[in-house]
Amino acid sequence: MGLFKKKQKQARQPQLMAGQNDYVFRRSRTLTGSVSADVTAGAAQRGQLKTDRLKLHELKAHRRKLMRLLAIVLLCIACLIFLIANFIVVPKMTALQPGLHKPDYTSYQKTVDAYFGDHPLERFGFLLDGANLAAQLKHDHPEVLVMSLSRDWYGGNVRIGLTFRQPLLVWHTGTKLFYVDSEGLAFTYNHFAEPSVAVTDQTGLPPDQSGAVASTRFIRFLGQMVAAVNGYKKGQVNSVIIPPSTREIDLKLQGRNYPIKTNSDRDPLQQAEDIANTLTWLDQKGIKPQYVDLRVAHKAFYR
Repeated sequence: MGLFKKKQKQARQPQLMAGQNDYVFRRSRTLTGSVSADVTAGAAQRGQLKTDRLKLHELKAHRRKLMRLLAIVLLCIACLIFLIANFIVVPKMTALQPGLHKPDYTSYQKTVDAYFGDHPLERFGFLLDGANLAAQLKHDHPEVLVMSLSRDWYGGNVRIGLTFRQPLLVWHTGTKLFYVDSEGLAFTYNHFAEPSVAVTDQTGLPPDQSGAVASTRFIRFLGQMVAAVNGYKKGQVNSVIIPPSTREIDLKLQGRNYPIKTNSDRDPLQQAEDIANTLTWLDQKGIKPQYVDLRVAHKAFYR
């Protein structure tokens, strides 16, 4: 008996005729119509009415769509407000050191605007690269030693603070005037009082591509020698002349009209001692020479 199983037939799917789809039973619908075969109910084609439960479900789904749309709109508004608050139009610039002169903030602003022109996205405070902006500002304005950035907690309201180089010497070369700091870097704007030492460069050599009119070693040599000579109180150094001669440096002291020739290859402290001893001897003898030559160690020549 188990060897012969009846083949199960597939259940036939009812085939609806045209126009019968409107009368198919659906869940959550109220059936309407007429109990009489001879009387047709009104709006028979639209006789499937929704129940209150289905209406509530559809209302909740519609409300969720509206809430999602409202959340997206509010998020877009918040993002727009955030971008507007972070957008940098004109950053405020201040000098972090008291000085005798007022910086030309307009020129610094032009540099910042040019930087933003090359990096438009960095106009938003939270995307601003302070290191790159500082490098550009110091390249165009060598008198700036440090540029610092400060901003509010959300990244906007950017403020730029400028720290300027302290000049050690005033360097005259040709028709131009530069201020030189202890690193040997030349710049044209001095934020502080005028240095007491003026250097006249008669070699005619312009500053190099980095803006330096002299090497750091040479500037350090001048600073040490000028400070040592002033320490002997034989007259304050008020002028340094660099003639075309190789390694020669001429000093002029207050109250003395003659130059003192020195050698940049010699030790500055030793030369300062030789200058002090020579000036003491000349004062004792009452000699007022045309010049004093101390380029040879422990020997003084005058005329």
